[in-house]
Amino acid sequence: MGGKFPIKGRYIVAIWLLPFLPLFDAGILYQYIDLDRQWYWLDIIYYYYYHFFVSVLLVTLVLWSKIHWRLMFSKPMSVDYYPAIKLTIYIFIFSIAAAYALFYPLSFLVPEFVNSWYINVPPLVYYYEGVYPFLPNILSFVSLVILAPIIEEFTFRGLLLHRWGEKWGMLKAMMLSSFLFGILHQDPIGAMAFGLAMSVLYLKTQTLLIPILCHGFNNFVVWLISVGYIVWLGPDYVYTLEDFQSEWSIGVAAGVVVAIWGYSYLKGRQSNKAWRLPKLY
Repeated sequence: MGGKFPIKGRYIVAIWLLPFLPLFDAGILYQYIDLDRQWYWLDIIYYYYYHFFVSVLLVTLVLWSKIHWRLMFSKPMSVDYYPAIKLTIYIFIFSIAAAYALFYPLSFLVPEFVNSWYINVPPLVYYYEGVYPFLPNILSFVSLVILAPIIEEFTFRGLLLHRWGEKWGMLKAMMLSSFLFGILHQDPIGAMAFGLAMSVLYLKTQTLLIPILCHGFNNFVVWLISVGYIVWLGPDYVYTLEDFQSEWSIGVAAGVVVAIWGYSYLKGRQSNKAWRLPKLY
């Protein structure tokens, strides 16, 4: 198939925004599904409704366009794994530093906003009346570590990067797709940096499997940290704005690591002239 990349970027963006409209509110489903009505089921329904809604529309769009989407998922080379995981760990630490750099001063200026946007977020591990409900926790883990990485990487690195890279050039495409990815997450600076890193990995390895694996690894670490808080401080512990403010040294330490590690990386950086997108049409 020749010519331009057949899927328009605005269609892809629209698919991601539609579930936020009142007409498609997942809370409506909660009223009609016969569950035990515990609060965590609303979270689970929302996650899976969003995954299902976006996936069906994306698959329909891709099949209609007749692009060779399987070429996005070529087998990675064994030498690709170590530098990819190394970059993911670096960006993870960068995200911690970026979150403190952004939200720490805001926590004193607009504490209500920081508390609602960054601190008071849905838990990743559910605990209710002395037990950890098995099915909700399994579904939450699968959503976070498996489904979200696949869907997000396919959208932002697989489709948008191809479309906008052809339209505006690779650098602008990386920046714009990563910016959009960032504003959909609670930590926009860290998420945007993560999007840029995943774009680099896709371009260097020529397969989405590496970004998907790294995305899943990143989310798995986030899940482990959540579990660590429960094991260390107890299941009834609630992380507060004051806790975040008191842990400012974590942000400073992360910033120092990022600066030192980043400097050593830049000294040995390689040219990006060979970066290219797989041909899908």
